[in-house]
Amino acid sequence: MKKLDNKQKLIWDHSAQADLPPLPNKEDVWLRLVQHMEISDRETGIDQDRQEFTPPRQDIWTLVKPRLNYVIALGLALVFILPVAYESFTTETLLTRTAEYQTAHLPDGSTVSLNSESRIRYNRDFSTDHRTLVLSGEAYFDVKNGSAPFIINTEYGQITVVGTSFNVRTREDGFEVGVNEGRVDVSNETSSVQLQKGQLLRGTSAFSKKDIHDVTHADYPDWMNQKLYCDHTPLSEVCAEIERTFGISIEFANPSLNDITVTGVIDARDLKTVLSTVSLLTQHEFKLDGDTCTII
Repeated sequence: MKKLDNKQKLIWDHSAQADLPPLPNKEDVWLRLVQHMEISDRETGIDQDRQEFTPPRQDIWTLVKPRLNYVIALGLALVFILPVAYESFTTETLLTRTAEYQTAHLPDGSTVSLNSESRIRYNRDFSTDHRTLVLSGEAYFDVKNGSAPFIINTEYGQITVVGTSFNVRTREDGFEVGVNEGRVDVSNETSSVQLQKGQLLRGTSAFSKKDIHDVTHADYPDWMNQKLYCDHTPLSEVCAEIERTFGISIEFANPSLNDITVTGVIDARDLKTVLSTVSLLTQHEFKLDGDTCTII
């Protein structure tokens, strides 16, 4: 065995006298290691959670755009709704549907009778000092005298009266104004005529004195007396009136039937009588199936 020299022996003696720390317990060391690992994992998870839930950065347009679309939609809705709401609060409307008739007294004391599929609209301040209304369809007026003229606006023009009885018809194929009593002025942007008792005007947007005719029957207007007066009237026009009066649909089996005209007086108190009379006048058969009538 190798012996230690004097220097090595001196080092050995001093090391034996030194106070060295005790050796750690292996179970304590293992426990601290596990705790350190768990703390490290939790800190890492928190950092990941923070990274996952950090909201993405958005520019100002992305935030404002949905609200701006809402504001625009609301503004457009108000543009369309407000005029309708305002009109409903400031006007009165009378209307009739298919196969309906109505007679009403206006605030100035005048009387109006509406044919089927017709409507009048007037302001709630309608009175003897302010008498203006809008007509769509057909109506008979018995106008009382007033301090202001009685004015009817239609899509074809304006009718102005003071005190009179007259009929106004405005349909897709044109208009007609007939006077039973008094005087009526009819005008629009391009035309103007005056009608006396016993005269009627038929036309479209353009009319003149040559379109004035005499009322040829005492029961004018015919619809008020449950009649249809036809004077070379196109069959399609007659059928359209029958559809409005009785709420049916009329079909032509042959397009050439559009060229037929009808002349005569038709009792319009019931549908069967009307169809029989038109069949006799046109020499064509009518077949009725429910609410649909076919002309053969």
